[in-house]
Amino acid sequence: MQILQILQVILFSIPTLTLLGMGIVILSRSVSIIDRRIYLAVFIPLLLANTLALFEGTGIRFYWRTWLILGADLVLILGIVWFSHGFQVYGLTVETAVNVLVKAFHQQGYMVETMETEKRDLWGRTRQAYLLTAQRTGEEHLFWIINRFNELSIRAKNRADTGHLHKVLPALRQQEVPYDFKAHAVGVLYIVLALVFAVLTWIFFFEPHLILVD
Repeated sequence: MQILQILQVILFSIPTLTLLGMGIVILSRSVSIIDRRIYLAVFIPLLLANTLALFEGTGIRFYWRTWLILGADLVLILGIVWFSHGFQVYGLTVETAVNVLVKAFHQQGYMVETMETEKRDLWGRTRQAYLLTAQRTGEEHLFWIINRFNELSIRAKNRADTGHLHKVLPALRQQEVPYDFKAHAVGVLYIVLALVFAVLTWIFFFEPHLILVD
């Protein structure tokens, strides 16, 4: 039981440290780029900690509820892995980001077309977006640049094309723009969430033991 609790504390600590690091990075740079795969370190440890909770008490018993929880955790993990691709950019306007990406792809020998459009997210909300098409002999890569409240989401339309974004992202990082706190305010939210996770972890795992000791 003690080993399970230690593992759960470690798993709860990973999202806390990840959110704290994300917040600091976003706040400390005039142009910040976050790989969406970092969210795997936020959600998956929590789901694994939830799975470990099944082993507490008298040990794991495979009732139908147990299988339901394990199945739900597995589906959620696979869903998070599938949707966690692309990048989030802070500090640049959507127009600036599009122009920089077009220029970067041109330098690599691509013909580029852009189209201003709208895109619906999973919740049915419509966002302003640009569809960027990079073409070269025998190649065609499509990328979405979506504007969401001072946050740009840049994603390949096909997951296989995500690797091509890595080649042009340095051009975004090299942009020298004035620091605008509003464009980085989400960093404060991540730090607050990290503190909330830390407090909840302390209360859940340590406060009951302190009460018993007293």
